[in-house]
Amino acid sequence: MWTTLNDDTLTIFLEGRIDSNNAADTEAQLMAAISENQSAKEIRIDADKLTYISSAGLRVLLKARKKTGKPLPVLNVSGEVYDIFSVTGFTELLDVHRKMREVSVEGCEVIGEGANGKVYRLTRDEMIKVFKHNVPLEAIEAEREASRKAFLLGVPCAIAFDTVKCGESYGTIYEMFNAGTVAERITADPERLPELAKASARLLRQLHAIEIPDGQMPRASAILHAKVDKIAGNFTPDETAKMHALYDTIPEENHFVHNDYHAKNIMESNGELMLIDLGDAGAGNPAIDLIHCYMVYKTIADEMSRKSDTMNSSANAEAGNPDDERNAFFGITFRQMREFWGIFIDTYCDGDKKRVRVLEEKLAPYADFMHKTSALSHPLMPEEYRKPYADRLRSEVLTRYDELVGYSWEI
Repeated sequence: MWTTLNDDTLTIFLEGRIDSNNAADTEAQLMAAISENQSAKEIRIDADKLTYISSAGLRVLLKARKKTGKPLPVLNVSGEVYDIFSVTGFTELLDVHRKMREVSVEGCEVIGEGANGKVYRLTRDEMIKVFKHNVPLEAIEAEREASRKAFLLGVPCAIAFDTVKCGESYGTIYEMFNAGTVAERITADPERLPELAKASARLLRQLHAIEIPDGQMPRASAILHAKVDKIAGNFTPDETAKMHALYDTIPEENHFVHNDYHAKNIMESNGELMLIDLGDAGAGNPAIDLIHCYMVYKTIADEMSRKSDTMNSSANAEAGNPDDERNAFFGITFRQMREFWGIFIDTYCDGDKKRVRVLEEKLAPYADFMHKTSALSHPLMPEEYRKPYADRLRSEVLTRYDELVGYSWEI
């Protein structure tokens, strides 16, 4: 073993085998290194070169943990050595981190993209979500944990089974079998749109029936309030308080909420639908998902279609309806997005036309509000667009504050 001391962090490097033959010598060296560097604020073990450790060696690490009186992270543990820690229960006693493998996505098909990264088809049986380089590892592990918890609660979702390095970024690998997004399926066969819209609505209704035990998942509403906090610099404190109050009109409940439910985050595998991208999932009111769906399939589709009409009015007569242009983010055309919504909400409401009409009247202004706060809080929003968007939010949403704050969200 050898050590380094950098920025008040003592790193102890282990190598080779630690077993009953050398455990005593390893313990003596380890304790000496800790005693000689008592000023170190953090002590960690680097096991990158460690090829084997027996129960005698594990007990040495436990003694070192007790001597330091603080967490003792064990980093860069190989798969084989990690299995030893896990089987013996030492992953519960020490902070053990498996060594990440390196994965390349060069030449891989992009099957989804969001604010935090891209999803690639890695192999026939695997896909990988590669996060942007500024997304911390803690947030990535939190998303992976959210997927695990959702799966255990009965949510049909892709199983995340590994966190890897991908260039300068991190990625999460998911297991998928013969899967494609709902957007891909519609693009390949547009006649399947009604079938997939109905199936997506039935799945969402099934998800909303799942009750989340207290504390099991984060509050879904926290994502909405976090976006308001991100854009607070564009508004007065009173305006910011009103935006928070508008989201507070949605009563807290404990149903499963995906928070990003759309055709690129729903996969079809062997005739069944399942979810991906559960980073924002949590416990909350189903209204949050319905507002988001209306925002995607109606608010954004209508806005983009109007812009397309304006920009392509002269070409429209010669080249066909610009409404058929594919939305790059959501993967289907504006016309398909609106058609999808009509079938989707009708199915969600069991064909009750009156309920659909009443619900849409409630969803429309909140979807507009969600769209504007999401756009303003997006890291890729061009700086020159922020003030016009903030002005629109102020004039088109906040002027209706007294009306909207009195909404009833029984759906």
